[in-house]
Amino acid sequence: MTDEVPPPRRVLHVLKYYRPSFTGEGVFLERSSAVMQEIAPGTVHDLLVTHTPRPDEPAAACTTLNQVIYLSASASGTWRRQIAMAAWFLLNLHRYDTVHFRTHADWYFVSYALARLMRRRLVLSATLDDSLPVLVGQYRPRLRRLAARGFGLFHAFVSISPKLFNETRQMADAESCHLIPCGITIPPTEPGSRARMRMRLGIGASDPVLLFVGGLCARKDPLFLVEAMPRILAAHPRTHLLLVGPPLEPEHVHAVTQAIARLGLEGRVLLAGEQSDPHPWFEAADILVFASHLEGFGTVVPEALAHALPVVVRRLAQVNESFVLEGRTGFLFEDEPGYVTAVDRLLSDAPARARIGAAGRDFATAQFGMRGVASRYLGIYGMRASEAPEARPETGLGCGASIRDTRFHTPVEIAPDMRPLLITMVDAEEAFDWSRPFRRDALDVSSMDQQWRAHRIFERHGVVPLYLADHPVATQDTGRKPLLDLLRSGACEMGAQMHPWVTPPFEEALGERNSYAGNLPVGLELAKARHLTRILGEAFGEAPRIFRTGRFGAGARTADILRSLGYAADSSVTPCWPPEGLTGHRLDAYPYWTDRAKTLMEIPVSATLVGRLSKVTRLAPAVLHPRAQRMHLAGAMSRLGLMERIRLSPEGMTIAEAQRLARHMLAAGHRVFVLTYHSPSLVPGNTPYVRNGEDLARFLDWLDQFYGFFASELGGRFGSWRDLRYGETPLAMAAQ
Repeated sequence: MTDEVPPPRRVLHVLKYYRPSFTGEGVFLERSSAVMQEIAPGTVHDLLVTHTPRPDEPAAACTTLNQVIYLSASASGTWRRQIAMAAWFLLNLHRYDTVHFRTHADWYFVSYALARLMRRRLVLSATLDDSLPVLVGQYRPRLRRLAARGFGLFHAFVSISPKLFNETRQMADAESCHLIPCGITIPPTEPGSRARMRMRLGIGASDPVLLFVGGLCARKDPLFLVEAMPRILAAHPRTHLLLVGPPLEPEHVHAVTQAIARLGLEGRVLLAGEQSDPHPWFEAADILVFASHLEGFGTVVPEALAHALPVVVRRLAQVNESFVLEGRTGFLFEDEPGYVTAVDRLLSDAPARARIGAAGRDFATAQFGMRGVASRYLGIYGMRASEAPEARPETGLGCGASIRDTRFHTPVEIAPDMRPLLITMVDAEEAFDWSRPFRRDALDVSSMDQQWRAHRIFERHGVVPLYLADHPVATQDTGRKPLLDLLRSGACEMGAQMHPWVTPPFEEALGERNSYAGNLPVGLELAKARHLTRILGEAFGEAPRIFRTGRFGAGARTADILRSLGYAADSSVTPCWPPEGLTGHRLDAYPYWTDRAKTLMEIPVSATLVGRLSKVTRLAPAVLHPRAQRMHLAGAMSRLGLMERIRLSPEGMTIAEAQRLARHMLAAGHRVFVLTYHSPSLVPGNTPYVRNGEDLARFLDWLDQFYGFFASELGGRFGSWRDLRYGETPLAMAAQ
């Protein structure tokens, strides 16, 4: 039985246009929703996109947006869109507590009125040139009074710059107006990232680098920066200008490329295009230069400040004057001579550049930290953070990978004729009574000294197992020493396994729900995983690179946590055995990438449905539901040979079942198999699977028989997770 938790509070965000993972209100929503989820875990965020048509393959850009809903599949006219929006709100508004229009998306106020009728909290943002007076002024004169009354439906107005805030306060009650800048989240800097990026670009270590980040369009005006380069190069001939961002306006991009050719700037100006992660580019630069003519606020300049870059920015009255502080965090300019003078001043004085950069970093962190910004948004939504913003440092996590969310998954490409690969994974952990409540003092790891029993079989078959060690094993000599001896002799590999209830820091209550790492607050899950990773590195002399969450309890942000800690693979998925208290099933064991960048690979335990109805997957959720288990429906289906779930493990599975599973999976195209069990099972009485000496003999015989079967009947080989992840044995050649 899982612990009772209150129902989630749901926020609907509305955007007209959505371009995932690119600057603007969309990317701010992605980053702020991630931090809001960290400080208020019971909040669910959805996004409705009204104008952008649904792409053929919707890009999954943010794990903390529960779903991205596109109003239409193709471009449509105003009236069709208005009708579609009203219909959608009528059908779905009951699911939400707050609706945040991040742009004025409903020209006729129908959806706003529906939200008020259903007593939903309504919030409207101003982000560029869309303060309340500007919006009202877009209506015909005779309709402006009516439009002003329509905007009165909103409970709160958010402005991201003093200019927008002051304008909106002219038409709205002061208590409903909020000035909240765009927050920033800066990931931790990797040592050596600056040097690596410069080497990749062919830029010398001491060459000055100017950086622009933004869309290539007339409003952002990168052409201005290009045309000013000759004057800068006259005084600083080794200077480079990097233009990072997508080509939004072909005419402007053409003008930029023509200017580069006309001024002979090839090799000095680089059009880098759109980058999914701009932070390494900030690390490679010395100064941010920004010539935009219109911004509501913009996150690029504060992000540059947080990266300790001095900034040279076109002055925008009441927009950037509050954070581009003359001579303290950077310089403002109004024309080309002013721009060139400011850049020259910084390039000519390295100590001043460093001093201004450090001051900018401190200022941006204090003023624009995302935890404070996210907490203020939650307050406007009528919700409360579970902890004060200052209670825990920002995680700096991304939100672009998921172990559980299939929107982010890409299958690992494996040659269909590859020789079957079997990976053996052992959960190296403490013994505890599985039928009793969780305890922090159940730390017996003496079973690690009995692993030699299985290693006699491993040696006979040429198996090198992977031990996924947890905190009690790594911190006690009785657990650490036997594993260290095996590791030094090359008889095993080492990875990480996290049991939250015995992994510091201990901030959560003990209980069934919190025994799954994915149910913990994100900051706490990260702190535990970071501590475990450090302890394992110290204990075994190498940092673990493959991970497993105890009880297979991966959460919504576990993949982001693992990527931030440098893990290359995870094995926290056991198909057909959904962890209690976590939603979602997975019914197949094919390896997959958890992110678009293909940095973290998921290698599930081998388990699937077998039987005459195994391909009727729509029946599986009903058969696997806990109620069906209590009614013995699954057992009846299994006995009739219709649908049974089998896991590749000597724990609870007969050798005949394991062989049936392997044959079924091989016929279905699987070429990667993962066998797993718990280290305490090698001592009778520790687990329900091995109660006495007879059970232990049967357990070891199971391993011996299965390895023989896998090699002889299936023609398989025994290898490492690294063979799959890194291709140390090229997969396409493995069949030869």
